[in-house]
Amino acid sequence: MGFSIIIDQISFLAILALCGIIAYRAKIIQNSAKDVIEKLVFYITLPLLIVTKLSSLTLTSDILRNGIFIIIGTYFILFIQAIIGKLTAKLFKLKRPQASIHMLHTMLGNIVFLGFPLLDALFPGGEAILYAALYQLTMNTVMWTYGIHKLAPASKEKGIKNLKKLLNPNIIALTIGLVMMGFRIQLPQILTIPLAGLGQTTLYLSMIYIGILLAQIKLQDMLNTSNVFMLSFNKLLLLPVVFIFLFGFLIELFNLQISNIAFSVLILEAAMPCMTILVLIAKRYGADDNLAMKNFFISTILSLISLPVILYLLQI
Repeated sequence: MGFSIIIDQISFLAILALCGIIAYRAKIIQNSAKDVIEKLVFYITLPLLIVTKLSSLTLTSDILRNGIFIIIGTYFILFIQAIIGKLTAKLFKLKRPQASIHMLHTMLGNIVFLGFPLLDALFPGGEAILYAALYQLTMNTVMWTYGIHKLAPASKEKGIKNLKKLLNPNIIALTIGLVMMGFRIQLPQILTIPLAGLGQTTLYLSMIYIGILLAQIKLQDMLNTSNVFMLSFNKLLLLPVVFIFLFGFLIELFNLQISNIAFSVLILEAAMPCMTILVLIAKRYGADDNLAMKNFFISTILSLISLPVILYLLQI
């Protein structure tokens, strides 16, 4: 069942990207449309997606223990992934724009567009989605602070002026979402339906954007970058296997009462291919969005092989 879900989700993304490729090749969409789509996603649809997702969450005492495990485990995973990303970036002697993308894509996965549907199908009932949302929440606190700091061009400004660069529509949306979740503030339905619907267009707009990029790059250029394959191996297979045994050992050592669902969610989200939205964020902050697109493309294709392997290891 898991493999068919993976195929369905990746096929879904591929069809959307193909629409972007066809539209660009047919000259329906011009190259200038990339900037329009990037701004639309960054300033409107993605902030709305974050706010509406977080405001709909409800944390209960019954799953507090597993939730804390997910949050702490996620920070630990991101820390290890960042170290590996930095080491392999140095190994390939990548310069700062490419090194930042390499490191961040080693950390940040496609946990929403691929992870959420997969987990919901594997563990129906909602508990897995809640843990996945906590993983996403934790990852967002890193992505919209440390991630933006790494992507932003070097600046001589320090102190408050430099910190202001970290302030963006998405960190504001994250803050609003956290407040709404903490105080259980619910938007009226007349606002929730249109705003959530607009936020959900982030996936479609992102894949159209990626399709335009794919239409501009030769397949040969896509496949001849060795650091992309190293990143995919580390992110999709090596590190998830390490995390399975490491967290399993810690749970056994300290006799932690962690559910199988929480454990599986933590590992599977860590094993997701590279994050889609980072391609657009890289463009926004002047980083190497072409490398980000290559990472996304190659890792997504290879995840067809790696995710079933991780699922199998979790089952045994």
